[in-house]
Amino acid sequence: MPITEFAKQYHFLAAQGGCEPQLTSHAAGNMKVGNDKAFLIRVISQCLPYIGYPRSLNALRCVNEAAKQMENKQ
Repeated sequence: MPITEFAKQYHFLAAQGGCEPQLTSHAAGNMKVGNDKAFLIRVISQCLPYIGYPRSLNALRCVNEAAKQMENKQ
């Protein structure tokens, strides 16, 4: 699956709301295929006007959690 497809899926989950465990695992999956934390933050920033501030904050928290999990595994 192309890297951009992982980013799209992350965006759709963030927009749906209430899917924080799935967002965290998708963020980790994105990082495994080459999308770094900064890229995911840019994706969330671009989606902010469409998904709203609260869901964007939830998505950012999930990215940070996934990054922390990835650091602990290394």
